[in-house]
Amino acid sequence: MSKPLPTLEWLHVCDHAFRDETGKLCMIGLFDSLASVELPGRLPMLCVALGLSDGLGDYEVGLQIEAPSGKAQNMKLPPVTLADRQAKARAVIRLAGMPFEEFGTYTFRLVLDGAPVEYPVHTLDHIQAQKQGSPPPGDPGAMPPPPDFPQN
Repeated sequence: MSKPLPTLEWLHVCDHAFRDETGKLCMIGLFDSLASVELPGRLPMLCVALGLSDGLGDYEVGLQIEAPSGKAQNMKLPPVTLADRQAKARAVIRLAGMPFEEFGTYTFRLVLDGAPVEYPVHTLDHIQAQKQGSPPPGDPGAMPPPPDFPQN
């Protein structure tokens, strides 16, 4: 009888992820877009946080980052052990200075025992930003509102 494949509950990309003094996983600055003036785009650091459950045993784990062109980067991560079907695993992958060499949508996907997990994934849109300079006439140059709020 083969072991059950765990369920990927969630996978998020954020600025920082860590465990607090009580062991809770904290994620700060979740995002799904990145603007760069030129290629390659680069962030000093980003984190990928994930939650697994409903497995039993040891699992090989990896992270696949697929560029807009389809080129994939695969990273091997430390194995995960789930002692019983009620156990949960929470993990954080820190990526320092990762280059975003194309504009378009990047897909972050977990790989379990060599097989990519199709859902959930995290998509990140890498968009081309305009060079900073003086704002166009009539533009106060203010920060835009967060994307969830309507503009007046």
